[in-house]
Amino acid sequence: MAPLSDYAAQHFGAEIASFRRSLRARNLSDNTVRVYTDAAERFANWLGDWPGEEAPTVDVWDGVEAAHIQAWMISLLDTNKPGYANNQFRSIQQFWKWWSAEEELPSPMLGLTPPTVPEQPVQVLRKEHLGALLRSCQGREFINRRDLAILYIFMDSGIRRAELAGLQVADVDLDQREVHVLGKGRRGRIVTIGRRAAVAVDRYLRERGRQKWGDRPELWLAEKNKGVLTKWGVREMLERRGRAVGIPNLHPHMLRHSWAHYAKQNLSEEELMRLAGWRSRQMVDRYAASLADERAREAGKRRPLGDEL
Repeated sequence: MAPLSDYAAQHFGAEIASFRRSLRARNLSDNTVRVYTDAAERFANWLGDWPGEEAPTVDVWDGVEAAHIQAWMISLLDTNKPGYANNQFRSIQQFWKWWSAEEELPSPMLGLTPPTVPEQPVQVLRKEHLGALLRSCQGREFINRRDLAILYIFMDSGIRRAELAGLQVADVDLDQREVHVLGKGRRGRIVTIGRRAAVAVDRYLRERGRQKWGDRPELWLAEKNKGVLTKWGVREMLERRGRAVGIPNLHPHMLRHSWAHYAKQNLSEEELMRLAGWRSRQMVDRYAASLADERAREAGKRRPLGDEL
């Protein structure tokens, strides 16, 4: 959270507090509430520390104009990646949507567009790399069985890191090979895993039952009796496993993009969207873009016209 400066707290704090309460009343996730209110607090701090030569003149929300939003975006782009500025734009947009409805005044963001984010395809892992990751987890030790189960679920379902870290033991049905996932916006969905993944999770659960925290409802336990594995622990585990097999900076989105690439070869777009938890078809294009040309070439080889003449 970005704590409010004295100036921002004095002039803008009450509305931000009301905005936070409205988000909670909508039963949005804690992470969504944090992201939206953080953006409002950062903007308020920026207004209180006006980067121009003159002292700040904006001390009420209805004094904010489109030019202020644009100047804030420029300042963000000067020191951050376009993706971050784009995220802040869309987050502060939620504040102004709420404020406009509450005050029955036009939003200063009307007509503004978010910063463009250049396309940067995420690396898709080849099958030999995925196989090397799985082989790095061979062994009967608790950590190996846990990491192997995590990797299989990532590869088979493409779920997000926070979704995986939030799984409970009761969310897994090994007989049906299904996992109940709580996704963004607290929307639940069921994803599927393969037979090898089911065996890996079964072996992990049996070893998990012998651990100190084995009676906890959370599915993933940390090593050395440290309790529950957090989403940050999941990321650290992937980075460690990646380094061991020569994949630098391995992160969950690489596995999600890899899943999308291989799944798109066998699933319809609707099936892919439902399993991935996407509401926009644009996400299909974004996640499957990395190796789109390769998929097109392989599809073209299946039924060339000359072979049918």
